[in-house]
Amino acid sequence: MGPLFAYSISCSVLLALMYMAYNWVLASENQHRFNRIVLWSIYLVSLSAIPLGGAADRWLADSSEALPAGLIEVGGIMMLPVAEDSASLADIICSAVLWIYVSGMVVVMLHTGVVAVRLAMIVRSGSGADACGQRVILIRDEGIAPFSVMGAIVMSHKDYAEAGEMIVAHECCHVRHRHWVDLVMAQLVAVFQWYNPAAWLMREELKAVHEYQADSGVISSGVNPREYQMLLIKKAVGARFPSLANSLNHSKLQKRITMMYQSKSRTACKLGSLVLVPALAIGIAVVSIPAVASVISGASETTLLDSDSKVSKISAISANTESVAEMRTSAPASDSKVFTAVEKLAEFPGGIEAMMKWLQYNVKYPKEAEKAGEQGKAIVKFTVNKDGSISNATIEKSVSPSIDKEALRVVTSMPKWKPAENGGKKVACWYTLPVSFRLAPDKVTTKK
Repeated sequence: MGPLFAYSISCSVLLALMYMAYNWVLASENQHRFNRIVLWSIYLVSLSAIPLGGAADRWLADSSEALPAGLIEVGGIMMLPVAEDSASLADIICSAVLWIYVSGMVVVMLHTGVVAVRLAMIVRSGSGADACGQRVILIRDEGIAPFSVMGAIVMSHKDYAEAGEMIVAHECCHVRHRHWVDLVMAQLVAVFQWYNPAAWLMREELKAVHEYQADSGVISSGVNPREYQMLLIKKAVGARFPSLANSLNHSKLQKRITMMYQSKSRTACKLGSLVLVPALAIGIAVVSIPAVASVISGASETTLLDSDSKVSKISAISANTESVAEMRTSAPASDSKVFTAVEKLAEFPGGIEAMMKWLQYNVKYPKEAEKAGEQGKAIVKFTVNKDGSISNATIEKSVSPSIDKEALRVVTSMPKWKPAENGGKKVACWYTLPVSFRLAPDKVTTKK
C-alpha cells in the first residue's frame, strides 16, 4: 500500500492546483459542455502526469518485495540491507499514517457501497411508467427528491402527478449526457484521495455543471423559465444521494437560477483553460523538489506494521576514498557543448550526503543478479544539463544486463541537480558515477 499512498500524494498535489486554477478562471462561465471537458481533463492529467513523467518506477514499485541481502556501493559509499529487531519510531509513525490512509479508503468505499445498495433498493421498490418516451420509476416515498441514476429516472407518485413533464425533461438531460459516468469517476478519485479537499470539491463542481446542462436543456425545450424555477424552489428539500446520483434539488439553487439568465460565454473565454498548464507545471515542480520527493519516496517504502513486524532498512556501513575522485571524468574532445572541466562542479541538491540518502531509498539489488551470483562495479556516465536535468546516461563499465539496467534506472530517475558553472554561467558537463553491487558472503554463488 505504500506505493499507492505515495502515488496518491503526488496526484493530489496536481489535482488541487489545477482545480484552484479552474475555479478561479472557468467555474463561473456559461460554457457547461466545455467546462465538463476541462474537469475530465484535470482528472486524467492529474492521475497520469506522474507516471508518464517517469516517477512510476520509483513510486509504483512493489514495496512488498524484500531487499536482497547484498551490498550496494554508490560513489564509494557501501550500503547494506540490515534487519532490525523492531521498528523504529519513524517507521511506527509512517506505518500509523498509512493505516489511517487505508482506513479512510475503506470507510469511504463502504459508504459508497451502502449508497449504491440503497439506490438499487429504491429503484427495485418502484413501479414503471412512461413519460415523454422515457421509462420512469415511481416510488411512494415523498421524502426523496427526484433523481436519475445510470439510465433510471426515479420520482414519487406525487411529483409525477404535479410536474412530471418538467422533471422528466430535466432528468432526461442527465441520462442523455451520461452524467452518471462522471459521478462514478469522481467518487473513485474521492476514495483514492479521501484526505484531499480538492477531490470532494471537484465532485461537487461536476454535479453543478451537470445541473447547469440539465437546466439549460429544459429551458431550451420550451418550458417556461419561471415555472421551472418555481419547481426547483418547491423541490429544494428532500433526501439526496450526492455520491452516485443526480438529484433535482442540487444545493447550488441560487447559482443555478443565476446561470439561467447569464448569457453564453464568448469563445475567447475558453482560452482561460490555458491557466491549467502553469498550474500543472507548478505541481510537477513541487513534487520534484528533493525534500518533497524524498518524503514521497519514503512513503512508498512504508509498510503496514504490526506488533511483531521487523523492518528492513538500508544503512551506510563504510566509506571509500575513491568516491569523489571517480565521480568526475572527461568528455570526448569533439563535444564542444558539454564541458569536460568546469570552475564549479555540478552538484546533487544538498550535496553528496543528500545524494546518498536519496539513493538509499531508490537503489535495489536486482533479483536476477542475486540469483545468478552477479556482482561488480557499473560505471555510469551522464550529462548534467544547464537546467540540472540528467541526460545521455550510458554504461562506461558493464557488469551484467540486470545490474547495468538498475544503475541506469536510478541515475536517470534522479531529481534535477545544481548545474555546473563557468564564469558565473550555467553550463552542461559530463559526470561519472560508480555504482558497485556486491553480494554478502552468504549470498555469493558460482555461475554454472
